[in-house]
Amino acid sequence: MILYRYILREVMQASLACLAVFVGVMMALFLAELLGEAAQGALPMASVMWLLMLRIPEALLLVGPLALMVGLLMALGRLGETSELTVQRASGLAFSDLLKPLLFWSLLWSGGLLFVSGWAGPAAYERTSGVMSEVARTALIAGIRPGQFNSLENDQVTLYVGQVDRSSGELSDVFIHFHDGAASEVLSAASGRVWVDETDQRPYLTLFEGQQLRHLSDLSIPERRVLNFARNDVRLPAPELDSGSEGQLSASLTELLPLQGPEGFQEWHWRLASPVAALLLALMAIPLAQVGPRQGRFGAVVLALGVYLVYTNLVHAALVWLERQSIASGPGLWPLHGMVLIVVVTLLSRQWRRW
Repeated sequence: MILYRYILREVMQASLACLAVFVGVMMALFLAELLGEAAQGALPMASVMWLLMLRIPEALLLVGPLALMVGLLMALGRLGETSELTVQRASGLAFSDLLKPLLFWSLLWSGGLLFVSGWAGPAAYERTSGVMSEVARTALIAGIRPGQFNSLENDQVTLYVGQVDRSSGELSDVFIHFHDGAASEVLSAASGRVWVDETDQRPYLTLFEGQQLRHLSDLSIPERRVLNFARNDVRLPAPELDSGSEGQLSASLTELLPLQGPEGFQEWHWRLASPVAALLLALMAIPLAQVGPRQGRFGAVVLALGVYLVYTNLVHAALVWLERQSIASGPGLWPLHGMVLIVVVTLLSRQWRRW
């Protein structure tokens, strides 16, 4: 039991260290993406860190299998370099005894990824929807520069405001110009307010006590329309952000059952892909970590990265194929996992015989 705990402690420390590094890299990439959207006025800076935290489950699912595989390779490689595995083999340690703590840790890791994929991830997507409802209003307000002309929706909408109250969304001295190529429309009002409709989650600008002028782009045509209004609701373009709160993304793993349609079928297999891949790659790492004398352990890490990239790309390609074919039943991704399992069993059997 002391030896089992020692091996388990080594692989735990290495795997968690790799997970911290890989998640840190993914979070840095997510942060750069969110900061880019904030710089373009699509996000308020106050929401960046909160949205970043909500993407932690996504980062865990992306790098979790790789972190476990690399952690096992590093831990077992170190034990091989220091000849500890050689001493254990000479002392009568069976290969099955070495597998017990490694298999226990791999199953525990895969179970954690299954929890993230099946429940924690959907909860984060659901929470993101609430944040995005507020972002739809505050992002637009944060991007409005008072005293300047603001271009929206690919320069088809020009907005000018004299003053902005960013806490309440109240505007003063509002001027809006719409141009769709065939006609132009100008609205002006002394005051306005930005709000978000609860039905379609789109931002609206309500103008009070103003005037509306519409004319054709061809100024030679004298047709004009002038209206005075007490209130006018104008729908504004929403930030192009995926809240991930609709469809199958916010449903837990059990709520997807029974599988309904191609979307539910694809989502089910995508949810299981990361936990299954983590277990298979961890078992593959055990024979790959057994290197010969004077062979460094980092070569196996490069090989593991290549295997991971090939495996994940095949999973994504299979999911794209399922989506294009609108497949709602059948084996799904299990044939791909089965082929990897055959390779794993072959490598483990070979290592068992050599042990």
